[in-house]
Amino acid sequence: MMKKKLLLLFVGFVCLYFLVHAAYNLPSIIHGGSLFPSPQQHAHPFFYTLTDIALGYLFVIGPYLSLHRFYPGRKFFVMIALTVSAVGLAFFLNYVFRKNEGSVPLRLRVFFYDNLFFFCVYIVYALVYYFTRFSYYRELQQKELVLQNRQSELSFLRSQVNPHFLFNSLSNIYALVHEGSPHALPAIAGLSELLRYMLYDNNEKVPLEKELVYINKYIELQRLRYEHAVHADLQVSGETAQVQVPPLLLVPFIENAFKHGDFSATGKGLTAIVRCTAGKLYFYCYNTKGKGEKDAAGGIGLSNIKRRLQLLYPGRHLLDIQDNTNSFTVNVEIQYA
Repeated sequence: MMKKKLLLLFVGFVCLYFLVHAAYNLPSIIHGGSLFPSPQQHAHPFFYTLTDIALGYLFVIGPYLSLHRFYPGRKFFVMIALTVSAVGLAFFLNYVFRKNEGSVPLRLRVFFYDNLFFFCVYIVYALVYYFTRFSYYRELQQKELVLQNRQSELSFLRSQVNPHFLFNSLSNIYALVHEGSPHALPAIAGLSELLRYMLYDNNEKVPLEKELVYINKYIELQRLRYEHAVHADLQVSGETAQVQVPPLLLVPFIENAFKHGDFSATGKGLTAIVRCTAGKLYFYCYNTKGKGEKDAAGGIGLSNIKRRLQLLYPGRHLLDIQDNTNSFTVNVEIQYA
């Protein structure tokens, strides 16, 4: 990473070098002069230009490395001292290398005034480059911190879904075992498959088709609670294998329907519709309310899913919940593309 930064610093300096010298020598260039030294001025003008770039780069690399090492930090005076020393050393090396190029040794004061403008521009370039990169780096850090906090919250919300479902399922299986129901063993096997999906599929997103398989298994597990036929209709349309969704995104709505719906022999149970179109996912869930008492520890599912949708699809989802006296309806629209 550091090598890449220094390479970009050098490339930028070379571009700056030619721009500054072109601007400085513009009157001469307009009257037919050249940006580069002529053979009459220097025996090897190309070599002179290369060495001038290398020597000028010393005014850039010294302050940049000093800032990179000590800023930000508490060693402010050390940073200033090193920066001044680096600039002084660069000036000394430039003077030593250039003072004997002419027929008469170049005086220090003349060299200083002739090159002060260029040296100041180089130093300012080093400072601007560093603080621009530093500001960009800090911005990336802030974005990464926000992303990490968001991922942590999503992981926490998902961890809430798992035990909530597990406690409900174990309660149902306990009742089957207590009654000596032949459905107890299939229920345990079904729960095992569901837990495998919940615990071992840690992908950020999964195909919607996979999520629907999970929902179907969940519905089959819930059917085992009843001796009579249960109405639980899941209708699916569209290319579900192509749509990616976060795991356990739609499950809380189905779970809530089984938890509070009317699944008696004469009850209407639940109807769920999943439809995929170009770039959008529609989910509809309707259930009539049963007369059973609510779980005293409930309430995690819906508040959980509201928050997950806000984090995962900010400004790209609609959630409409109609909680009426005898029915409960959920409409979800997600723009996933």
